[in-house]
Amino acid sequence: MQNQLVTKADYVKAPTEDKGQFLPEGIMPAGGPKTAPATEKLVGNMTGSVDLSETFTNEFALAANEKEGLTTTTTPAGTDG
Repeated sequence: MQNQLVTKADYVKAPTEDKGQFLPEGIMPAGGPKTAPATEKLVGNMTGSVDLSETFTNEFALAANEKEGLTTTTTPAGTDG
């Protein structure tokens, strides 16, 4: 992935820098998804609404944790963020 907006190096680096929004279990915490649009609205970059259920899923992380025998200890975000 590379285009006039992002270099390949930045594209590869971004997921590592973005890990902080997730819990160590790999899930998006309850309330987490609501933070991004709230921030964008606050600074005026977003005027409409967004269907958070279309922007993320914890399905894969929860399944991986279960397969590995790990217990999810925090409340994952639901479809409403």
